[in-house]
Amino acid sequence: MKKDKVDLTLLDAMFCERNDPGTLISIVGFDGSGKTTQISALARKFRDSGRQVIETYQPTEWYRSESAVRHFHQKGGSKERARILALCAAADRLRHVQEVINPALRDGAVVICDRYVYATFGVFIHRGIDFQFLATINSGIPIPDHSFYLEVPTSTLLNRLRDGDGDRLKFEERSADRIDSIVRVYQEMVGHLVVIDGSASCDDVTEAMWSHIISNPPTSTFRQRQLLFMKRRARRRV
Repeated sequence: MKKDKVDLTLLDAMFCERNDPGTLISIVGFDGSGKTTQISALARKFRDSGRQVIETYQPTEWYRSESAVRHFHQKGGSKERARILALCAAADRLRHVQEVINPALRDGAVVICDRYVYATFGVFIHRGIDFQFLATINSGIPIPDHSFYLEVPTSTLLNRLRDGDGDRLKFEERSADRIDSIVRVYQEMVGHLVVIDGSASCDDVTEAMWSHIISNPPTSTFRQRQLLFMKRRARRRV
C-alpha cells in the first residue's frame, strides 16, 4: 500500500488558536477548477446577507512577481529550488496573514481566500518537499472555518486550461500525471477539505458550498473547531 504523504495530525497542529468574530473560508483546487468564479459568487451571498467580505488570495503578488518563482512555474526546477521557494511562499503567507487576514477577522469580516496553505502542500509535496518541513514553516496561521476543495476530473481540467491559455500553460499544467500528483495531495487532506463537485454547474457548486456553510456555522473556540475537523475526517473515513 502506498504511504500517505500528508500527516493530518501535523496539519491539525499547524494552525493557531482563534478568538476573533470573523469567518475564514478557503477555496482550493487545481487551476481551471473554477475557484475565482466561486469566490465571487460566495462573496455575493455573504454581502447580500449583510456581511463585510474580503476576497483575497495566496500566494500574493509579493511572491508571484519574483523572477525565480515565474521561472519555476514555467520551466520546473530542482528539489533544492523548490525548498527555497517553499520558504519564500511561507514568508509571503505569514505576512499576508498578519497584514490582511487577521485584521479583517478581528473586525468580524468574512475572509474568502483563494488557495491558502493547502495549495502549498499540493505543489511542493509534488515537487518532493517533506510534509513536516512545510507544516513547520507555515505554522501559526489561523485555522479556517470552512475549507472547500473543488474536485474536477483531470481531463476536464486540461480541456479548460487549454481553452483558456492555449500553449501558455505552466509546467504542472502540461501533464496529466503532474496534475494527478497534486490532486492526490488534496485528496489526502479530505477532512480538513470538504469536497465539492467542481464539474457541476456554477450555480450548483455555489449552492453546495453555501448549504454547507449555513449547516455548519463557525464555532466559538479553537478546541471546538478542532473537534469539528476531527468529526468531518471520521465521517469521510467511514
